[in-house]
Amino acid sequence: MIDKKDKFPLVPTTLLKLFLKGEEFHEFSDDIGEVYRQLLQSGPKWKAKSWYFFRILESIPRIFADILYWRFVMLINYLKIALRNFKRHKGYTFLNISGFALGMACCLIIFLYVRHETSFDTYHKDVERIYRISQDIRTGTSNRLFAPVSPMVSPTLKADYPQVEQSVRVLPTGSRLVKKEELVFYEDRFMYADKDVFEIFSIPFLRGSPQDALARPQTVVISQRIAQKYFSGENPLGKTLEINREEYEITGVAVNSPKNTHLKYDFISSLETLADWSEMSNWYSTMFYTYLKVQPNVNIEEFSKQVSHVADKYVGERLATSGTTYSYFLQPLSSIHLQSKINYDIEPPGNLLYVKIFAIVGLFIILIAGLNFINLATARAANRSKEVGLRKVVGAQRLQLIGQFLGESLLMAILSLGLALVLAWLVIPLLNNLIGISLSFAELLQPFVLIVLLGGAALLGMIAGLYPAFVLSSFKPATTLKGVLSGRSRSFSLRTILVIVQFTISVFLIIGTLMMSKQFNYMRSQDLGFEKDQKLVLPLRGGIDVQENFESVKDVFSKHSSISGVTVSSSVPGRGLSNFSIRLVGEEDAKKQDMFHLHFDSDFIPNYGIEVVAGRQFMKELNTDFMGAFLINEAAVKAFGWTSPEEALGKRLQTGYGGRVNPIIGVTKNFHYRGLQTEVEPLVMEFLPWSFRYLTISMGTLNLKETMTFVESQWKTLFPENPFESFFLDIEFNRQYKADEQAGSIFSVFTLLGLFIACLGLFGLASFMAETRSREIGIRKVLGASTPGLVFMMTKQFTKWVILANGVAWPIAYVFVNRWLKNFAYRSNMGIEIFVLAGAIALFIAILTISFQSIKAAMSNPVDALKYE
Repeated sequence: MIDKKDKFPLVPTTLLKLFLKGEEFHEFSDDIGEVYRQLLQSGPKWKAKSWYFFRILESIPRIFADILYWRFVMLINYLKIALRNFKRHKGYTFLNISGFALGMACCLIIFLYVRHETSFDTYHKDVERIYRISQDIRTGTSNRLFAPVSPMVSPTLKADYPQVEQSVRVLPTGSRLVKKEELVFYEDRFMYADKDVFEIFSIPFLRGSPQDALARPQTVVISQRIAQKYFSGENPLGKTLEINREEYEITGVAVNSPKNTHLKYDFISSLETLADWSEMSNWYSTMFYTYLKVQPNVNIEEFSKQVSHVADKYVGERLATSGTTYSYFLQPLSSIHLQSKINYDIEPPGNLLYVKIFAIVGLFIILIAGLNFINLATARAANRSKEVGLRKVVGAQRLQLIGQFLGESLLMAILSLGLALVLAWLVIPLLNNLIGISLSFAELLQPFVLIVLLGGAALLGMIAGLYPAFVLSSFKPATTLKGVLSGRSRSFSLRTILVIVQFTISVFLIIGTLMMSKQFNYMRSQDLGFEKDQKLVLPLRGGIDVQENFESVKDVFSKHSSISGVTVSSSVPGRGLSNFSIRLVGEEDAKKQDMFHLHFDSDFIPNYGIEVVAGRQFMKELNTDFMGAFLINEAAVKAFGWTSPEEALGKRLQTGYGGRVNPIIGVTKNFHYRGLQTEVEPLVMEFLPWSFRYLTISMGTLNLKETMTFVESQWKTLFPENPFESFFLDIEFNRQYKADEQAGSIFSVFTLLGLFIACLGLFGLASFMAETRSREIGIRKVLGASTPGLVFMMTKQFTKWVILANGVAWPIAYVFVNRWLKNFAYRSNMGIEIFVLAGAIALFIAILTISFQSIKAAMSNPVDALKYE
């Protein structure tokens, strides 16, 4: 070493210390220091320092290359050791990788689901500036939120508010009869829209120009799917389609509607087609969905306050006179799918609660897999203690051991990710078919997603391997080489906690699954207040009008002996109903409210088996019932404040603004015209033939095929230009529960996988405990212990853990399940039997899992365990 007065230059020395540490630095500095000292003694200092500086610079690449080489060699060595350990302990490796892979696969699928649900309408350009304006209508004591608003709102926004860059109206009309030569189909995704709709929504065109595609009446833009369906690859521009018996010219072909949008389309027709329609200037109509794009940098909170009373300037006085208020509010386009809980949305919205639930379930499952890894790694500590001791004796540092064990965890996580991707690729199509969701594996192969997945897998591997790495590297050679393992009780306590946490999560998931199943069965079996079985419903659409001849149409279908009744109506239970304001006439308090309306003929009540609790039903023999009387349900009686159904009889009601005034002739018992997620709301019923849109046929179970053939043949005779379509009411009504049942099915699948992963870990832990206690078991057998007694001894410990996990899981599950049940207006009770059953299932599966290893250990020959003692 050189004297202090001849210190090495600071900068090159500091640079050298970045690459060399400890002894390596001192050895190199001693070698170069001798030459540096000689140069200092024989010449000027600047020359010596320059030589030293350039010598360091010259050496750094070689030093760096040596470091990389030896680190690469060490990495290869660690990899060989890891693979050797994997091969030596195949069972442990299988349990860890398969458990990790299953957990990751579940998370990948949940990630796809959550990403799909949260990506709705986010692909539009300037989506952060696009909003839908919706409406809150308050009438008397009632108020309702409506997604559609008046057609006058959009032009008023553009004229009166400079903050609005663009505003458009969209009018979905539902089914349309589309015809081209011999091709005749009902198409559901038909809508009218303003010509500027493509300036707000990013809808790419394959043919035509979006700027003028909807500039003229009777023009329509079709999707790529429709173009292929009706024109088979031909250029459809300039050609026509007959839609509801009117000719429409095709002016554009757009890409197919993506799945992650609430505004799905196949036909977008020019709103100019409806320019002469009287509703286009009606402030009281709520039929048009209105979207707007605001100018950049607009204060949305302030703007929302300004547009909240956009109608007051034009109809405020009349609204005040009638006791009604219109209030408008803005909904961000990207939030409509998950956060819009209002009436008459274009399509049923998603459920943000389920998205959160599945995200939590994904975290639970990966937590179970991670706990498995930690549990098994610490359980194997005794087997690897001598390895650690020997490595420390030959000079291995603790950081090197930590690096080795973390590397093994990292390698295991990467292998698990590869297997998880394969499992996801295999499972996603099956899950799509089984549950009815639409997930795409291709989304996982996007570069950014793959990078995130690799990073996530590495992070999971590091987190899961962190504790085992520190535990294993902390062993002292003096004790481990003697066969004594320190910290055993602490590791044992940790394993106890980890198993309890795993089964707490598992029991929680089982309770959730059982309660979901119970609730869905309850909704399906609940008395709906009407008969829904064996009812075939024929939609009267595509221009069919039975206003004048509905009785003769009914007679045609009634001729078959298996048909017990036919009725016509504006809707059927499970399908949407209209909503109008209604008020009392001739009373001091008009009690004006908004209520649902259902129109039907005199055969509807008896055919649907609806009970009349006061008054009478409609009678076709009485002309006064024809558009001249009302029925209401018990909920409407309560809404008007009457104490009994009989009190409602004779009272007169008026619908809408200046609408019909008719007496109440009867009150029906409440029946569920919507799903059991919502309460039965007030309903007004009327005999109104011009609104009949459905024909319901009640039929027997015998000769069903023959009856269906008869119905179809009569339809073709009556309506030869309209395709025959039908559905059974019970199936259609239960579709209202589809989203909830889908969520329940997904939850059940992931619960089973989570429980399976927990059992994998329990199986591995039981096998290692049986291995470590083999000598104890041998001694007990020599001393006369029976096989059942030994099995009981080994399973008793695990049984205690699972029972304790039940005690922790039950109150947590009660809180969360009770919160979920509040989403249903009609719900089953949460009895203790659900919790007991869940605990029994978890306990049974746990005992079944560990019994194999316990019985195997108890039946082993004690000589094999004791012969080396």
